[in-house]
Amino acid sequence: MTARVDDAGALLSVDDPAGRWRSVSLWYHLRRPHPDRSFTRVDGRWEYWLARPPVDRLEYLLERTTVDGRSEMVLDDGNDASVPGAFGPHSVLEFPGYSPPEWLGWEAPPGTRTDATLPHARGLRRDLAVTVWSPTGYGSQTPLPLLLVHDGPEMDRYASVTRYAAAMIESRALPAFRVGLLAPADRDAWYSASPAYARSLADAAVPALLDTVPTSGRPVLAGASLGALSALHVEWMHPGTFAGLFLASGSFFTIRHDEHESGHARFFRIVSAVERIADAPAAPTSAPAALVCGTGEENWENNQAMLAALARMGARPTFHAFRDGHTWVGWRDSLHPALTGLLSSLWGVPGQH
Repeated sequence: MTARVDDAGALLSVDDPAGRWRSVSLWYHLRRPHPDRSFTRVDGRWEYWLARPPVDRLEYLLERTTVDGRSEMVLDDGNDASVPGAFGPHSVLEFPGYSPPEWLGWEAPPGTRTDATLPHARGLRRDLAVTVWSPTGYGSQTPLPLLLVHDGPEMDRYASVTRYAAAMIESRALPAFRVGLLAPADRDAWYSASPAYARSLADAAVPALLDTVPTSGRPVLAGASLGALSALHVEWMHPGTFAGLFLASGSFFTIRHDEHESGHARFFRIVSAVERIADAPAAPTSAPAALVCGTGEENWENNQAMLAALARMGARPTFHAFRDGHTWVGWRDSLHPALTGLLSSLWGVPGQH
């Protein structure tokens, strides 16, 4: 497969001179409306014109069906550009105008890591695992601000969150701080507005972590997708646990905007929790929230609705749009300046890059 990419879109072509495929189509995860994504057979190959969606980069797979009816989802084997992810690698198109964040090229010392197990409260049945990253040059007994991250190992592996932290510290865009990478374990259960998880994090895990890791002030909690929903839900149910929230592409499901998500096992629990938050007359917490969302995401509308609800309550949330879909790279690209702005407002700025 080859792709010719320009400002208007991309022309995709799959060679098939032997007629191995009954059909070829493009798979990607962006908000509706969805165009017909079927390739057309032309002289021994399959072709598709992709009009540029509202993004600067697109992660995708090919869905191919053989002449005997077998379907498979595959990478574009003619495109060297791909990205890893929790659900396997995806091919990627980068449209004119996209560039990765500059901080990826900044100096970023590796720091040190310590694993810990944190206790749970009643109802969760499982302890929480965390890896604490500390910046190079700071001892384990030095009090520092703390950023806790839902889906921590994945946010580190696919969204470079500790590399971001090291780059911001080394450049003096932010003061020295630690990053706590919370492992998701039973993600769909824990992060779907679970009262048991909220209670465990606020009443057991965070106090235990602060007893172990010297910390300046209350931690900041960050999350993406269901992890963002959970972050807001925890602070809403247990106000004062966190000093601030970074909410990336929150899965703030509503009946109006998210019928396509109704197959999720805990869809109605999420909808109910989102309704309680959005309908509140006032925010129970003073923790500032920074929201980010991709311009191509299915979560765009529900994030706009949550942003409006928080603003109505006087919570003064900030919002940053990034031109991507619901992807780890999109969340990586939004860390600076969105997360940097939140953290600097809470922790100060020691200098400028």
